[in-house]
Amino acid sequence: MIKFFRKIRQKMLTENKFSKYLIYAIGEIILVVIGILIALSINNWNEQRKQQKIEQEYLLSLQSEFNTNMDKLNFSIAENEAIIKGINGLLNLFDNEVLDSVSNKYLKETFRSVLGNQMSFKPSTGVLNDIISSGNLNLIANQKLRQRLASFESSLDFLKLQENNALAVKENLKSIIYKESSIRKLAGELLSPQTNSISKNINNKLLFNSVELENYLIDFVLLHKSAAGIIFFGGLKNEIEVILNEIEQELNK
Repeated sequence: MIKFFRKIRQKMLTENKFSKYLIYAIGEIILVVIGILIALSINNWNEQRKQQKIEQEYLLSLQSEFNTNMDKLNFSIAENEAIIKGINGLLNLFDNEVLDSVSNKYLKETFRSVLGNQMSFKPSTGVLNDIISSGNLNLIANQKLRQRLASFESSLDFLKLQENNALAVKENLKSIIYKESSIRKLAGELLSPQTNSISKNINNKLLFNSVELENYLIDFVLLHKSAAGIIFFGGLKNEIEVILNEIEQELNK
């Protein structure tokens, strides 16, 4: 093909047809440019397809990870609600009439629900962190989704502060309980074997004469109720729901 065009050019030059040669040369340049543009377009198309494939793989992985996080968050919310219920149960016992009506078994179970559970959410972020650290977040075309993914870590940091505050109050609660009650009695059948001890004559109901304990319990329940609201667990759940919805929309395009 190259020899064919070369022969045409040589023939035009020998026949002194310069104007026709010039037109032909321009046409040949245009053909070369068109060929280059077509090659670039094909290359860009192939590259775009590769990026779209990677984006789809990322979206599927993120969808799985955030579905897992939603399950974990729902569990954390349920655990937080159990703690709130337990604290409210203990606060009711500062009423002597209520205190006299409950059994030691109820006392044990309620303290366990409060001290045995913890306000905590530990999400899976391996896929998200890998995408961000590798600089591939821009492969996700949806700008709003990119922004939500990029800011998700800061939402977790905000919740962590609340968890730390609740943990600090919980430690103060435990300190009072350790000083003024029998943990052995609260543990009950969880301890084996059952033996006599120096705390056998301690009446754990006397704890509810402590204003300090009541104050810490009030502080504790307010922290957990705050965590259940739109700022912490509620807000985080809404954020995950929005992310999952936007991922679903991108996958269905």
